[in-house]
Amino acid sequence: MLLLLLACTGDDTGTDSGSTIVEDTACLEASDRLGVLACVHQVPDETTFTDVTIASSSIDQLRVGKYMVPAVDEARVPGLFVNVQTYLLHYDLLVEGWPETFSGLTTTDYNKLILYPDSREFYAGTVALYLSSDGGDPYYGFTVWDDPADSSSTVTLDDVTAAWQDLSERFDIGELVFVPGSSNQQEAVRTWDAPFTIAGVADVAYEVYNPGAAYGTLRLYTLEELAQASETAEFGYQDIVVIDEAPQDLERVVSGIVTGTRQGDLSHLNVLSASRGTPNCYVQEPLEALATWEDRLVRFECGDTDYTVSETTQGEAEAWWDSIRPDPVEVCEPDTSVSDLPGLLSLDTDTAEDRSVGVCRYGSKGTNLAALYQRIDSAYQLTGFLVPVHYYDAFVTENTWTVDLGDGEAEHSFADTLTAWHDDETFLTDAALRRERLESLRNAMMGAPVDPDLLASLEARILEVWGTDETMVRFRSSSNAEDALEFSGAGLYESESVCLADENDGNSAGPSHCDPDKNSERTVSDGIRGVWASLWYMGAYEERDWYGIDHLQVAMGVLVNDRSKDEQANIVAFSGNPTSEGDDRYLVNAQEGELEVVASEPGVFPESVLLTVESEAVTEILRVSSSSEVDEVLTDAELEELGGVLAGIAAIYPVDLEVPADRDLLWDTEWKVLSDGRLIIKQIRPYVR
Repeated sequence: MLLLLLACTGDDTGTDSGSTIVEDTACLEASDRLGVLACVHQVPDETTFTDVTIASSSIDQLRVGKYMVPAVDEARVPGLFVNVQTYLLHYDLLVEGWPETFSGLTTTDYNKLILYPDSREFYAGTVALYLSSDGGDPYYGFTVWDDPADSSSTVTLDDVTAAWQDLSERFDIGELVFVPGSSNQQEAVRTWDAPFTIAGVADVAYEVYNPGAAYGTLRLYTLEELAQASETAEFGYQDIVVIDEAPQDLERVVSGIVTGTRQGDLSHLNVLSASRGTPNCYVQEPLEALATWEDRLVRFECGDTDYTVSETTQGEAEAWWDSIRPDPVEVCEPDTSVSDLPGLLSLDTDTAEDRSVGVCRYGSKGTNLAALYQRIDSAYQLTGFLVPVHYYDAFVTENTWTVDLGDGEAEHSFADTLTAWHDDETFLTDAALRRERLESLRNAMMGAPVDPDLLASLEARILEVWGTDETMVRFRSSSNAEDALEFSGAGLYESESVCLADENDGNSAGPSHCDPDKNSERTVSDGIRGVWASLWYMGAYEERDWYGIDHLQVAMGVLVNDRSKDEQANIVAFSGNPTSEGDDRYLVNAQEGELEVVASEPGVFPESVLLTVESEAVTEILRVSSSSEVDEVLTDAELEELGGVLAGIAAIYPVDLEVPADRDLLWDTEWKVLSDGRLIIKQIRPYVR
């Protein structure tokens, strides 16, 4: 009674019940492998439809399921209907149903496969049994997903027609009606001369997907504003996010979600919010309906038939936040007693106690790499040394800025400022205010002086190690809150390239003396300040906060090593398959040149390879997928070398913390093939599968 049907303007070419059965076997093979019905390629009758769908909580739907059909001729699996009673997400079906074909597939990679025209391999969406608006018989409708926040990804008439045609050959129980799923799609269909029926927009005021109450500050965004707000961590687990239109996904953990367009039971946003226990509902025109509650601390409940919102207390909110967070992660107290700059090969790493002391003095990244380099062939090493947390502590303790900590503006050290803020309930609970304050602190840190004695020591060490002031070197974050078994912290902090000659030339004019391709100077002072200040990025703060890390116990050391330029390849390699339990083949993702392996642009994806390794030798190479940029990033010989070295590392690298009995310990490593063809390893961290 809620969905209108618009008459199609093209021919009525619905599928009849006598369509040819598609002879595909991928679902049968996956089901046999898994011991459960994973998917089907054909829906010949209502019984099959019922078997692979679930009852819907949506007002205008009775049952809902998911499909996926090829968008390109070389798609790796044929069209199928997911058994959503087994797999709520396409992603899980792909990586578990066909572990070799989709090994190493990340959720980011998956989104590229289904959402964006330049990289789309499949059309994907839902297929559901809808209620008619006029009280007539129910009918079957389908959606086709794109990225609602990116209008350039909006599906075209050709896209939907291709999906409809493939689906219609496989769906024998009724005509399929297209249901636009976003405002971009609703606008696009106005001009279509389609060969299929198009559904109108349902007039629904409220719909709940994951009922429950949440506590947090109510944050209101348009879909256009959401991406920037997420990138800059304007909101987090202490916030209830209200968006005028449902996004494809929401990566940040939040207390609750309200959207102004409907989501459906099987949307990624809803499936993930349900798995996190996040209340989630649709409210018609929510930015207007909830405007008076914006930026206020509230209790928001997504009820069965309506929502309620009311003010709450700080204590009630904090108790609820504590209930949804994981157990707190402890980091070691920074040891500021040492001021030397040891080389990677001279740091004491013989015992677990030595390595623990190293983390407290020099941070995890540097200590991990030192422990590794002292145990492997020097051919795979970069040159480098460590800067202890002593200098970070001195920097934040001795430098001051003008700030109001509650008694009017006055001079306070950075360290005293942070201590005062962590006694301020407003700072601890208001993400927008916290982001503003942390940004102002980072800006002040970037303008504060660096100890001349430290600069002199860095100059002496750089000249000692590299023999010249015109070699660009890399300052990399090495805090005591990253690269650990309990807390990865990957990508939270900054690394900076620096040039000693730029520091000493007496001016700020570029280009860099170490690299004429860099238009601006890369001074040692700016580099080390940049790494230190990155400890207080909002995203880093929020990630630590979610894991209950004491921010006042966190300090930043620096790993200094060669800066690589014009490298032939960037590589991320795991000593096992992180996405497939029990698969001990090594996963290698590699990308050409200086392109990122992770966090790449839409349409850019790495080469993915699985290596079978026995007795520290590669016995089989399975090339799962090619890079978007070149046919082959790594040669077989390079893969064999990498697999053998990584196997040796996995055999000897020390494990100092207990791994849960039901989990597997893998090593997450980063490598490069340098411009001269040499393979080196630049980072190692534990990964629990």
